[in-house]
Amino acid sequence: PLLGRTAPQLAIKTMAGEEVSVSSLRGQAAVVNFWASWCAPCVQESTVLSSAASSRPDVRFLGADNQDTSAGFLAFEQAHPQPYPAGPIVQGSYRSYGVAGLPATFFINAVGLVVASFSGPLDPSTLDHYLSLVAP
Repeated sequence: PLLGRTAPQLAIKTMAGEEVSVSSLRGQAAVVNFWASWCAPCVQESTVLSSAASSRPDVRFLGADNQDTSAGFLAFEQAHPQPYPAGPIVQGSYRSYGVAGLPATFFINAVGLVVASFSGPLDPSTLDHYLSLVAP
């Protein structure tokens, strides 16, 4: 239901205490990934997302940790550090994105419209396909 609509407001707080919002990503293509430390498929895809974020400076990535504990988030970040802002949701909700299960990923164009979404763990070729929709 979000396709073609403005991405709902959402903000996370990183381990460094920085608050990063989806709206602050405007002006560049963005990937918003909903995950949790207890989600095995989320662990599986974390290396795929980290690799893409490192190799695609034209795309902003944001990790939204939800339904998690502070200890779970910290342990995940220490074991799987991400090269992009990631943290617990502090404003908005996964529900506003229609997330029914984790992981869930949303692809947002430079003007803030949701272009595509994917449920489940992303592999490199699937992620490349979706990235081509927002950042050809």
